[in-house]
Amino acid sequence: MMTAVLASPLLFSPAFADENVPDTYGYIGGHVSQYFFYDNEVTGDVDGFDDSEFFGGQIGWRFSPRWSVQAWYEENDEVEHKYTDRESDVVNYYASLRHHFDETSLLGFEPYMGLNVGTQEINDNEETMSGVEMGIQRAFFKNVLLDLGTRHAYSSDREFWEGQVYAGVNLMFAVSGRESDSEPRTAVDEPAEVVSKDSDGDGVIDARDDCPGTAPNAVVDDRGCQVYDVRREETIKTIYFEFDQSDIRDQFNNEVRSAAEKVRDGDGNRIRVEGHTDSIGTEEYNQGLSERRANSVRDELIQEYQVESGVIDTQGYGERRPVAPNDTAEGREQNRRADIVVESEEKEAQFKE
Repeated sequence: MMTAVLASPLLFSPAFADENVPDTYGYIGGHVSQYFFYDNEVTGDVDGFDDSEFFGGQIGWRFSPRWSVQAWYEENDEVEHKYTDRESDVVNYYASLRHHFDETSLLGFEPYMGLNVGTQEINDNEETMSGVEMGIQRAFFKNVLLDLGTRHAYSSDREFWEGQVYAGVNLMFAVSGRESDSEPRTAVDEPAEVVSKDSDGDGVIDARDDCPGTAPNAVVDDRGCQVYDVRREETIKTIYFEFDQSDIRDQFNNEVRSAAEKVRDGDGNRIRVEGHTDSIGTEEYNQGLSERRANSVRDELIQEYQVESGVIDTQGYGERRPVAPNDTAEGREQNRRADIVVESEEKEAQFKE
């Protein structure tokens, strides 16, 4: 009988394929179970009870998507003893705490596991029982809950085990959080969220506008940010050095100061110092001398005029970039130099005409 009871829901499970167990609910119902009394000496002989069917009822409350409690009663007043004609009245009371695997499905059933504790009365003699249980559940016909499972319990009084499989049918009430009902629901179209709003009128909708609040008639990019016309300029101040020297002569202090002031006043973004030499000496020596001249200007800008070191770049070109012939004294004098290049960048916002 129990095999048929447990198998029938699986055979007809496709008919309930749209049913789901709610998140919270109360329930009351009845059940039938098949008990397996493992050999023990509870009845005074080693053979114990015959396996028997029990009938009973239960009440419970699922107070969250993952947890529930249940009280369970069942009885059989004609449990037969093995190899004898004796019968006993056996009554079971259990309370269970169950953990439900809310987002798991086994052939459309939701599994659970639990712990239980209770008493078993055998001819008015009480046994304290505790154990574990596991099972599966499915809701159908809106408020009906099918519960299939197995429980194994241990007597702490006379130290024996027993097990059971059960099938219960419950009527649910105070249902909340049902994912779907057995009857099809008519979908209600909700107004689509307005995603085309353009608060600043720049032609880029708010959902994609990284720069809200742009000025009227501003030309913007595809992110809604102001487009600028960028103009870059360079101002060059040149100072000259004595032969084989890298010290800055006093007569060129104004050139260095002027470059520093442009950066400090915001008229320039960066300073690039380029060192040069004439052709007297080896290329290797002249390369080092040109770098020393560039570094000398950099140090003057930092130490005397408090220009941040991070905005200054230096480069030595040796004798490779003459501005005058090196075959005359006048030409070589012009080549012994450092160019102080102040780079500036000016942005002009673009607007529609």
